[in-house]
Amino acid sequence: MVTNDADIDSRRKALKARVQAQIEASREAKIERQAVAAEELVVDESDLNAAIQEANDDFNEHMASMERSNASQLRTLAASLILVGSILGMASGGLILQGNPDDLITSFSVIGNDENVDVSGVALEPEGTAVQNIEVELISRDTQEVIGITTTDENGYFWFKSIDITELQLTFTLEGYTTVERIFIPDGAQIRTVTMQPGNGTVVENEIVLKDGWNAEDAVALSTAVGVLTVLTGLIGVQAAVEARRAKHYRRAQYLAGFALFSRGLIIFGPALILSGMVMLMISREQFADVGGE
Repeated sequence: MVTNDADIDSRRKALKARVQAQIEASREAKIERQAVAAEELVVDESDLNAAIQEANDDFNEHMASMERSNASQLRTLAASLILVGSILGMASGGLILQGNPDDLITSFSVIGNDENVDVSGVALEPEGTAVQNIEVELISRDTQEVIGITTTDENGYFWFKSIDITELQLTFTLEGYTTVERIFIPDGAQIRTVTMQPGNGTVVENEIVLKDGWNAEDAVALSTAVGVLTVLTGLIGVQAAVEARRAKHYRRAQYLAGFALFSRGLIIFGPALILSGMVMLMISREQFADVGGE
């Protein structure tokens, strides 16, 4: 009987030891699983952060690429506008240089489109009294041919009908008065009043002058200078367009484009295009190597 109790106690201890061992093993397994799960969770979070960062970097790079592309297109458009405006300026300068000087001279007078005009006027004494019976000769300056002869009426008035528009001379002759020779180009309007001074001799009055003392030769010289300046500034504008396309020197491109504004293509249309191009260059200035460093 005693032996049986001892055997039972021994079995109980063995069973208890096995149960404790299993409990310990289960606890260790649980701890190990928790550790593995925690480790796996940390790895997953790290991978997720890396993926998010990579996606963010790709998005930023894509947006930056789009901005560079848009700026490049804007700069290209600016260069094109400057080029077109400058070409218009060069064309305008060429038209000025190819113009007929005679046409230019005519354009400075108030001459209409008619081929013939009437020539008329009044001859008066200095105090305003009309001078009658003055012999008035109309002479062509080119051929020295006498085109017509008439006399003034009681009001000092004279009139020649249907005279060609060319350089002419009117000679006013009356005994006891100074002879007046007036050189002019007819414009269809009555000529300036002729003043007959008592006395002898001849007075020459050259009416072929422009306002403010400019004569026809000065007008032609001025037109030529303007034409040359227009062509040169147009060429500068072409160089400005090249600089804009190269995108190396922002200030140089803007300065050249500023000079190109004086090319006056189609009066204001060309400068308006060039000015628009300058504004676009200002917007895309970061594209230039000396500004954005690209």
